[in-house]
Amino acid sequence: MARAGADVIVAHIGLTTGGRIGARTAMSLGSASELVNKIAAAAKEERGDIFVLCHGGPISSPRDVEVILEKCQVVDGFFGATSMERLPTEIAITQQVREFVALSLKRNR
Repeated sequence: MARAGADVIVAHIGLTTGGRIGARTAMSLGSASELVNKIAAAAKEERGDIFVLCHGGPISSPRDVEVILEKCQVVDGFFGATSMERLPTEIAITQQVREFVALSLKRNR
């Protein structure tokens, strides 16, 4: 893709883990960082000005991204999708439902 002229490469590490419907298996963050570094190095070797983002697999929380960015110094950033739309929504909806379920019906009889 870099050779073909892409300006951005996304090092996609698989289906995002976490939440109720996330991938149940994924590589470790350590393995993910190794793969992201390999993809980034290959892209930047082809074109030094290419922008490389990481995404997916075990990279699903802000802390996960922080770990990857610490281990992948050549990566330019993170491409968030599930981790910024589905996962926060699941957390908020689950908490809201728990609060409703915790209510008790009190009536004067």
